[in-house]
Amino acid sequence: MLIAALVLAGCASSKPPSWQKPDVSANDTYTQLSECRFQVGLSKVPKSEQELMEAHCMRGKGFRLLASDN
Repeated sequence: MLIAALVLAGCASSKPPSWQKPDVSANDTYTQLSECRFQVGLSKVPKSEQELMEAHCMRGKGFRLLASDN
């Protein structure tokens, strides 16, 4: 269901969704996403599950995946 929502959101916007959190800069967001990707890489989960694990990590840090236009 999450994937379907992301696909529909992608169709409505020309820019892909991005991780956002109030009062957090793009650089800090990138740093947090990189940390999540690193942690997921250390856990050696299958490639098919990595994106979902990264999303759980980012949501755990208070970020939301939103359309870039917002």
